Order: sequence, then C-alpha cells, then structure tokens
Amino acid sequence: MKRNGYKRLLFSYLPIFFFITLAIVFLSVLSASELSKKETIRANEVFAGHVMQMVDHTMRTIEQQIIKEVQTNDKLAQFYTENYSGSSAMTLYEISNMLREWIVNIPMIDSVYLVRSSDQMILSNHFMKPVAEFEDRDLIGEALESPSSIAYKWTDIRSYRVFEDQLRPIKVVTLIHRVPLLSGDQGIIAVNVQTSAIENVIEDLAASNLNFIRLLDRQESPILDNNSNGKILTSKESSYTGWKIESGLTSDNLPAFIFSYSSIWFALNLLMIVIGIVWILFVTRRNYRPIEAILARIDAYAAQKNSLSSTQDEFRFIETALDDLVERSMNYQKQREDDLIYRKRIFYKEMVEGGSPITAEQLWTEMRLLGFQDPIGKLAMAVVELDKYAEFVDRYSQRDQYLLKFALSSVITELFQKNGITVWMEWISTSQLSVMAHLPDSTDDTSLAEQHFEDVIQWVNQHLTFTVTIGLSTMAKQIEEIPALHEEALEALKYKPVLGGNRIIHKEAIRIYPQGEVYKHLNLLRSLGQKYRLGDMEWALELKQMFHACAEGLLTRDSLSAILHNMIYHLQREVMELPPEVQKYWNDETLPLLNRAIERMDTLDELEKELLSILNKSAEQMEQWRLSRNNYNLMLQIKSFTHEHYANPDLCLTYLSGQFDLNAKYISQMFKEKLGVNFLDYLSTVRIGQAERLLTETDKPVQEIGVLVGYPNVRSFLRVFKKITGVTPGEFRKK
Repeated sequence: MKRNGYKRLLFSYLPIFFFITLAIVFLSVLSASELSKKETIRANEVFAGHVMQMVDHTMRTIEQQIIKEVQTNDKLAQFYTENYSGSSAMTLYEISNMLREWIVNIPMIDSVYLVRSSDQMILSNHFMKPVAEFEDRDLIGEALESPSSIAYKWTDIRSYRVFEDQLRPIKVVTLIHRVPLLSGDQGIIAVNVQTSAIENVIEDLAASNLNFIRLLDRQESPILDNNSNGKILTSKESSYTGWKIESGLTSDNLPAFIFSYSSIWFALNLLMIVIGIVWILFVTRRNYRPIEAILARIDAYAAQKNSLSSTQDEFRFIETALDDLVERSMNYQKQREDDLIYRKRIFYKEMVEGGSPITAEQLWTEMRLLGFQDPIGKLAMAVVELDKYAEFVDRYSQRDQYLLKFALSSVITELFQKNGITVWMEWISTSQLSVMAHLPDSTDDTSLAEQHFEDVIQWVNQHLTFTVTIGLSTMAKQIEEIPALHEEALEALKYKPVLGGNRIIHKEAIRIYPQGEVYKHLNLLRSLGQKYRLGDMEWALELKQMFHACAEGLLTRDSLSAILHNMIYHLQREVMELPPEVQKYWNDETLPLLNRAIERMDTLDELEKELLSILNKSAEQMEQWRLSRNNYNLMLQIKSFTHEHYANPDLCLTYLSGQFDLNAKYISQMFKEKLGVNFLDYLSTVRIGQAERLLTETDKPVQEIGVLVGYPNVRSFLRVFKKITGVTPGEFRKK
C-alpha cells in the first residue's frame, strides 16, 4: 500500500503557509519602506522651505538696505534732482565712492548703478556715461518706460557686462528700484548680485550627498543646480522673488528608503517561518495517527478476508474498505428485513387508504411486531412532500436520493421519539412520506405534532439542500378515522402551490386563507389535467382560457408562477396514472421543458406559445402510444359512446357489456390500461364537466341539472360534484 497520505496532508498545508508568510513579510517591508519614504519627503519639504526662507531673507535684506539709503542719503537725492546747482563733479565722486562702500559692506552685491531720467545718464562705481552707451541699456529702457510693468523687484538670471569689451559676462540677478520710492519719476537704482554668491550661501546650508537643491528663476532657468540627476520630491515658489526651489534625493540615494527595513525584523520573520514549518509537521503527524490506526485494523481484516487490494494509497484503501463494509452490511440487513419491510408497507398502505377495515387490536399487534412499544393514544396524520421534486431527481443520483430520504425519515423519527411520541411512516410515492403520529391522550389538538414538524423543517433547512412541505390533518381517537385523516393531510398539500412550500399546511388553518383567486383557476386546471390525460383536445382551449384569465387579472409574476406550477402539478398527478413508459417520457422530456419555460418566463404571450408547443408535442407522443396499443379503436368507440350517453343514469360497465358484447371486467381492465383511469371515474368526470357547463351557462335548478347529467338522486350528484371540484354546485355557481 502506498502510504502517501501524510505527504498529501503536509503538502496541502505548506503552500498556504508559505504564501501567507511571504505576503506578510512583503507587506511589512513595503509598509516600512513607505513610511520611510513619507518621512523622507516630509524632511525634504522642511529643508526646501528653510532654503527658500534663507534666500528670500538674504535678498530682502539687500533690498531693505538699498531702500534705506535711497530714503536717507542726501547725496543720492542731489544726483536725481533735475536742477541741482552744487559742485556736480565733487558730488558725483562722493556718490561713486558711496556705491563702492555699498559693495564692500554688502558682499552679495557685485555692482550698482544709478540711472537719472532727466538726462538719461548712468553713474556706477566705475564710470558715468549716457544710457545709450551702456551695455544694460535694454533693461534700463524697459524699466524707465513702464516702471509699473515690473511685477517683481528682482529680475530673472541674466548676463551682465560692465564694459562692452568685457570678454566674459557674469551671471547676475538684478534688483531694480524706482526713485523716489512712491512716484519713481526721477530714475531707477539697479543692484546686481552674482548668482555665484547665491550659490555660495545655499551650498553652505545644503551641502549633502543624499539630496540636491535647485533654484530656478521665473523662466525655469537655473540660478543654482548642484545636482540635476535625481527625483524631485519638493517644489516651492517664493512669493517675494517668484523664484522656485526644487529639492529631492540624488539618483544614487533614491532607493535608500527601501533598505530601511531592519535586519532584526527580517531575522525574526525567518525564525517565525521555521517555527511555523515545525508546527505544521507536528500537527500533520498527530492528525495522521488516527488514519494509521484505522489502516492497521483494516489491514488485519483484509489479511483474513483477502478481499481488499493493498496496492492503493491509504485513503483509497479506506474508502474501498468502507464501501465493502457498507455493501456487506446493507446486503445482510436487506436479507434479514425484506419480508418485514414489505409487510409493513403493505399494511400501512391498506390502513391509510382504507382498503380493508383495521381494528385497534390489529394495529397494536402489527406495531408491536415492528418494534413499537408505546400504547396507541390520539392520532394525527401528516404527509411530508419533497419540494421541487423534479430538480431533486435531476440533481442527485438514485443512491443519493435514497440516502437523503433515509436521512429525512430518520430525523423525523428521532425528533418525535426524543419527546416520547411514537411515529410510523412510509413513502407512499416517490416524493411523499406519510407519517402517523401517536399523540398522548392528554393532548387536545395537533399543536404538539405541529411543533415537532416545525423542528423537522428547520433541521432540513439547516442541513440539507432541499426543502419539504408538510400537510397536517386534524386529530382523532378512532382507528377507523385514519383514512380520513390521511386524506385531510393530502388535501392540505393541494394548497402548496398557492400558500408556498417549506412550511406546514394545517387542514384546520386552510379556511382562514382567501381562496377566491385559487378557486378561480383550480377547476380549470383540474379539468385541463384530466382532459390532457384522456387525450381530449379541449385541453388546449382550456389552456388558452387560463392564460386569458391570467392576463385579464393582471397577476404578478409570483401569482402567475404559482398558477403555472399548480397547472404542472395537476398535469403531473394525472400523467402519473398512465403506464410507466408514458410517465418516463413525461418526467424525462416534457416536465423539464415546462419547468425551464416557466423559469425563463418573459411575457405571457411568449410563454403561452412555448407551453402550448411543449404540451402539444407530449400529447402527440401519448396519442401515438395509445394508437400503438391493441384494441385502442374499440376503446375510442366506448369513450365516444360514453360522451353521447352520459345522461343515461343506467350507464355502467354492465350496460356497456350489453352494448358491445364484451365482459364487464374486461372492459374495466382495458379502460384502465388504455386510458389510465377507471371507467366510473371517467364517467363522473364527463358528467361533472357537463354539470359545470350547465351551471355556468343556464339558470336551471341544481336538481334538474343533476338529472340532465345522469344523477336522478340529488344527494349522489352533490356528493360526486364536491368530491371532484371541492365545492358544492351552489358554491360553484356563485364563484
């Protein structure tokens, strides 16, 4: 035997463990890296803001010192005065010296020059000349022509030459201020600051190999760019100069935050993985020990019987052994109980159908033989019906159906016996389980049984994949009332299409439900099913009549679905009276098509056409079956004769025997075999159908109508009419 079950268990756990563990490690690394990245960005924002503040402060300090000189220095005022009468040469010399002192006192300043508007003259720390001969004449002209157009006091980076023959211009930014400060009509003062001086100030603060700083003017030209390779994390713009600071990590250090995950945590994660693997090995080994014990016992049994193959793996070996054990047990149990089960079924069927009178002594003797020890008290009958039985048959194999039905009956027995109530049950059809409950003598009604059946429904809903509906009768004391109680339970189940499934339908509680809509279609559906079974083509007209009534009633989908399922229910009941080959064709071919058509219902007209097509095809098959049977033409003659002489009260099997020169018993047997219904039931259906027509179309009295359809005794007419339709003729006429 291949003992690879341990490996299978182990390798079913390990991939899940590795996947979850790696996912947790990956997420922790990712979280740590993301946190480090956010902290890096935040620190970079603070750094860029600090640099920007320092640059703004430096440039603003230069401006404030220049403004102070303009406001307080009389010599400057004399230079800009248009009609100044003092010693101009001396004044100009002193002013030039003053400008040189500014450059000395403020290291950031590279050069300064004054421009007078009145005569377009320039005075700097080096020379005095007209504006037209100065290298900066374009900037001066723009500033003098429209001083108000200068949005910022500091210019963008530009090239500046002191003299025209200067080979290499210097890169500067220029502070331009109007003189005087308010009007600005006398001229301007220009202060040039080399960008290298700004670079020196910033680099002293931002010297680092991890990040870079970039200072751009308003035209995105770099004033400072200490490292152009790297990802920009922060960008800030100065409201004073209009310049922009960009900062970020250098390309060499960009992924540095990824490696911030601690090696201690990595080691701890690795340790947890090792512990998890050891734990899985231990738990798998421990859980596998019961399997080894089972294998040892089966091995010992297989060695004695030599009936099991040891070349399989252990799970297949156990499965084979269990199948063999179940098969042997079932065969033994079946051989032992076949006679008892058969006897039990026959006795129960005769008891609930009322085929032969059964006394209390006979019932008690039979129950004692079957293992029931409790005395008989009050009785209540119930019929447990499997909901959507067609789907149940399609979903499960024959073996699974048997097991599920066995589970249902076992649960009912256990729930009742747990509270000291004896139940006897048998499957009276493939979908219906009849249950007889023996309630205590002190019980006044069926509420105790109803409570236990509620527990049954709840258990089925929780543990099985299908539902059941339970029809519950009233309570009785006499054994002779069992058939009536059973009929009540079956009658209660007839209301399942309207009241819904997966519930208890109590015979006494049915009368509280309004039955107008139910009754409106019930007779039509019952008649449709009977005529369909008998091959009467009027079923198609009644089907159209039903759809017409549904359309006029403006029924909802749920109500329409209930009526249609009720129709299928009646068709199913009638077809089940036909021979097995017809039943098989109906269950295999027609019924699934009908259910699928209702499930995908869209409009009423389309559904009517589809259902009519399906039923027509099935009716043709049934007709072909009838035609293929012997004596079918004779049956048609008898059927036609019955329709013509239904009003004759003497019409019976003996009467037909004389008319057709046949044995009455033979006619009855042939009628049942060919048409699937007893002759008396067929005759009653024809007569009551004619009675319904007369009740609807005429105002004739009920007694007269009974005579016209073959019932001279009004009591017989009333009894048969109510048995078939469920109501009296008077109630039918009112409805």
